[in-house]
Amino acid sequence: MGQMTIKDVARRAGVSFQTVSLVLNHPERVARTTRETIEAAMRELDFVPSLAARSLRKKPSRSIACVFSVGAQPYDDASGLMQETYQGLVLQTFAAVADQHGYTLIHRRWNSDDPDGLTRITSLVSEARVDGVVVFADRRNDPLIAMLQAKRFPFVVFGLDVPGTHFAMRAERDAVYEAVRYLVQTGSRSICFFKGERGGRRLRTVTERLRGYREALAEAGVPPCDDLVIPCDWNSESGYRVTLDLLDRSVRPDAIVAANDRVAFGVLKALHDRGVRVPDDIRVVGFDNFVQAAYTIPSLTSIEVPTLEMVRFTFATLVEVIEGTRAPDDLAQKLFPTRLVIRDSTGLIRSDVADRPGVERIAARGDGAS
Repeated sequence: MGQMTIKDVARRAGVSFQTVSLVLNHPERVARTTRETIEAAMRELDFVPSLAARSLRKKPSRSIACVFSVGAQPYDDASGLMQETYQGLVLQTFAAVADQHGYTLIHRRWNSDDPDGLTRITSLVSEARVDGVVVFADRRNDPLIAMLQAKRFPFVVFGLDVPGTHFAMRAERDAVYEAVRYLVQTGSRSICFFKGERGGRRLRTVTERLRGYREALAEAGVPPCDDLVIPCDWNSESGYRVTLDLLDRSVRPDAIVAANDRVAFGVLKALHDRGVRVPDDIRVVGFDNFVQAAYTIPSLTSIEVPTLEMVRFTFATLVEVIEGTRAPDDLAQKLFPTRLVIRDSTGLIRSDVADRPGVERIAARGDGAS
């Protein structure tokens, strides 16, 4: 069978080819029932819109979109505004790198609870308003990824290892493995893991971190305890609240690995408010190594992520796909190693631990220099 055209789709759906064209280019102008009928016909015929044909009519936009999918979006539920988050830092880094290369960055997000959310993102692609997309997703079967694959549109996934796609991801398992291994070697035996969670969803990044946590304990001969693996949201308020609940238990842990630095900030405040000494009574480790980590009291040990290197890799890969210099089957997939930055919240570091790769001791100067 030859390649399907919009006229074939129109016949299958029982509409005019102009209506099919409208769905491809301006889906928001078509009634939902009609749009769903046409999209079903496209799937049945395995119809793929010809982006190449459209590119002959439209010049490259020199724009890329960073699209945050639900659950990976850098917003607080309480305010709906972007806060000091790792995703916010990544977005700023993408803006700087894109600007250096003469590209405009567009930021979008979509929520699966919004029935028209994906349609609005699709219009960026169908109308060629952007040349490529960076996808921030927390699940491999995200509909946005499936849509971009179906349309054969240039995209790279950031922060998640999705088979069959270009992606850049932190070595999540190794990051937590090294942190827990370090805590064990500095004397901790009851290590609590605040794993991070949103709406009860099982995130792959969290699964990888949990694997590192358990493997480090097993290697050290420390029996695992499910009660020490605690769900929490990704903000300081959640870290504070969960820590207070933890301190009400009859037996307290001697270390906490937080889902990110923001959670760790809440942990430190809760411990301070209850008169728990850090690191004497409980050691604390964060994740992301924000600048603020050097200025907490005590300063926060944290896992540093090579954000700039990840963004540069992602951007360079996306441009190669856009310009056609990378073959479709030549997938760019990279796990980026992290580094444990030791500060006062975990106490003094032994010399044998300090000599390990991926571990760095920051002197208690308050300047966060590395």
